[in-house]
Amino acid sequence: MNKIISILTVWAACVSLALAAPSAAESTGKPKRLVLIGASIGQAWDLPGLPTRVKLSGYEMEALQAWQYDKSELLDETLMRPTRKFRFSPGYVKGLFSSAPRPADVVVLKECSSYFPGELPIERKKQLMQSWITEVKAKKIKVMLATAVPVTKARSTQDPDKQASVLAFNDWIRDYARQNNIVLIDLEAALRTDERERYLRDEFTNGDGSHINRKAYDVLDNVMVEALCRIDAGVNCGPIHAATR
Repeated sequence: MNKIISILTVWAACVSLALAAPSAAESTGKPKRLVLIGASIGQAWDLPGLPTRVKLSGYEMEALQAWQYDKSELLDETLMRPTRKFRFSPGYVKGLFSSAPRPADVVVLKECSSYFPGELPIERKKQLMQSWITEVKAKKIKVMLATAVPVTKARSTQDPDKQASVLAFNDWIRDYARQNNIVLIDLEAALRTDERERYLRDEFTNGDGSHINRKAYDVLDNVMVEALCRIDAGVNCGPIHAATR
C-alpha cells in the first residue's frame, strides 16, 4: 500500500508541474512558432534551421511526424500545448522536468504521397482534413494547408494509382483552400515537371522517386516564407536570399 501511495504522490507532483507550465500569454515577446504536422517530407526538411537559412526573423519552426494519413492524435497533442498528454511512462515523467512544449501560432497540415492511395477512401481523407482545420481554428491558431509532393514518372510506373490519387487530393486541397480563404503552400507546383503531367522532377528526388533532396528543400524554403507573407503581415517579404552553406 505504501508503494502505491508513493507512486501516486510522484504522479500527482508531476501533474502539478505540468499544470504549472507557462501559458501561451507568458510566451509573449518570443518568436512565433510554426508547427508542421506531416511525415517524412517534413522530417527531412530541417524546419528548425529554415529561419537561419533564409534569414527570417520572428519565427521558429518545428516538424512533427505521424506515420499514417490520420494525424488526429498528433494534432490533438499539438493543440493542447503547453499541457502534455498524460502517458504513464518514464519518458513522460522525464519530460515534465524539461521546458514545456510551446504552443503553435501557425499550424501547417501536410500529407505525404506514401499514404496514397492507401486504405482510407478519398472522401474519408477529406473529412479528416476538414475536421483538423476546424480544430485548429477553434483554438484561434492560424492554419495553412500544403499539397502533397508528387512522385517521379519512373516511380509512378511501380504504382500507377499513387500519382493519380496524389493529384486528385492536391486538386481538392487547392479548391478547398481557395474557397475557404486558407493560405496554401503548393509544394507540388514548386517541384513538378509541368502543369499537365505534374510529376516530381528527377533533379529533386533523393533517388527513390518519392522523397526529395536538399536542392528541392532549398526551393521549398522560399515557398514556405512566401506563404508566411500571405498569412502574417509582420513577416519581411522582401527578396529571400538563402544563407551560404
